[in-house]
Amino acid sequence: MNALEDKVRAALRETGAEITQRSVPPLRLRGGRRSARRPGAGGRRWSVWLMPLGAAAAVAAVIAVSLAVPGLIQGRQHADAGPRGPFAGLPPYYIVLTGKNPDRAVFQLQHAEVRATASGAVVTRLAPPPPYNTFSAVAAANDHTFVLAAARMKVTRVDGGTLFRSTANKFFLLRLGAGGHISRLTPLPIPPEPAGADISGFALTPDGSKFAVALRGGGNGGPGPAIHVFSLPTGTERVWTWPGGGPITNNAGDNGEVLSWTADGRTLAFQQSVPGNDIHLRLLDTTTPGGSLRAASRLLLSWPGDGATWHYVNGKISNVLFGFSAIVTPDGSKIVAATVSETKHPLSSELAFTEFSATTGKVVKVLGRWRLPGLYPGQVQDVLWTNPSGSTLIVLAHKPGAPTKDPHSRNSAGYGIEFGVLRGDRFTPLPGAPSPGPGAWPVW
Repeated sequence: MNALEDKVRAALRETGAEITQRSVPPLRLRGGRRSARRPGAGGRRWSVWLMPLGAAAAVAAVIAVSLAVPGLIQGRQHADAGPRGPFAGLPPYYIVLTGKNPDRAVFQLQHAEVRATASGAVVTRLAPPPPYNTFSAVAAANDHTFVLAAARMKVTRVDGGTLFRSTANKFFLLRLGAGGHISRLTPLPIPPEPAGADISGFALTPDGSKFAVALRGGGNGGPGPAIHVFSLPTGTERVWTWPGGGPITNNAGDNGEVLSWTADGRTLAFQQSVPGNDIHLRLLDTTTPGGSLRAASRLLLSWPGDGATWHYVNGKISNVLFGFSAIVTPDGSKIVAATVSETKHPLSSELAFTEFSATTGKVVKVLGRWRLPGLYPGQVQDVLWTNPSGSTLIVLAHKPGAPTKDPHSRNSAGYGIEFGVLRGDRFTPLPGAPSPGPGAWPVW
């Protein structure tokens, strides 16, 4: 037995129940980018086709490739003491997808960068494993475990223009070791999805035992939304569908979280666009045997569309347009969302981060209030990560200082946004974090 075989066998033993007799479904990626300035019911739309690929032998082969191919993992790998000071308690690393072109608005092939949270320093760069040439999306399970979707991107030039087509997509489990180095990159053992389905998001439980995939559904007379939850140790699958239901979306213009898990792996939070462009936040009980998504999930929060007036009523936030994604705290006690409240007579707005009870839907706490007298918000904020109780958040927020009038909009405020940590009302920017832009949001 040679050294490579030793590594492959060791990786298979460590992965254990993660590897089953089914391999990862290739997906076909379609675009569909929304404006980040005005949230709506859209989101990332991934058109999927899938075929069976192999069993444990194929999985072992992919592991061997990830261990043996020179240049797959690039960059320095060194010990990192982890976040300290104002960043204590945060995940030590995050992943951001980026390309060679510094203009993130340009559609391009992407690799993954593992960065230190406290400094923004690039610890490791990861190229997609052959035959894939780009990463299309990433989600975090915990501070050392991520899922990456890898794709084969083809460039076609037609009539003087350039078309980008993603012909296949595959999910990979990435584990980080000490110092943020790549410990393992392995394909997730999940079965095929229905041909032609649109995937709006995916999420892995913090313990790595369950993997959820949301099929967007809705609109244009297509099938309703669905959520598939796979047990990675057993390979079993549960499916909840909602014929005629509105699409599952993150309301985030291709960024932010669509799905979020509680730490016990029982509850999955998701957002749904309903008639009138309202957004509902629902909680799915994944211990049910599958079947009706409507019956198995509970409506907790509802936000209206752009035509309403938003204000506070009796301690509750009524008629609120939330910013981008809304996530459940790992302890299952709260929903955390970026919110916008507005009045029209007189015109006034307020950006904030609001925590709702996951039991009653009532407001528990409002953090980081920023008032915009006489103006509508020109940018919307977001929540990217929360600690178990919601006392510490990683957010996308406005930069300090007084708002100015947006020169491109008569009634909107102009201001920049940046990533940072929010404790109470104290916001601390994250050094070296990427500038917000299409496809450039970090994932913790």
